[in-house]
Amino acid sequence: MTHDEIWEVLCRHVRDVLGGLQDDEIHPRQKLRDLGANSLDRMDILVGTVDELRLTVPTGALAAEPTLGGLAELLHAHCEQP
Repeated sequence: MTHDEIWEVLCRHVRDVLGGLQDDEIHPRQKLRDLGANSLDRMDILVGTVDELRLTVPTGALAAEPTLGGLAELLHAHCEQP
């Protein structure tokens, strides 16, 4: 899966959970908290994205990555693991 495909999945989950956001409001340097996500929202976004991508990513690694772009990079790295 490409980085762009992962970014699209992540953005879709952000829009679904937070509602009312347009594509141009979501940027790689943003944090979920900057978009108004509380801790439950962040968990829903991360779990939904990881489940859809069928990845296994340590929770600590997800929590440690502060930006959306960083999360996409982390998920992409896990997609490429054998």
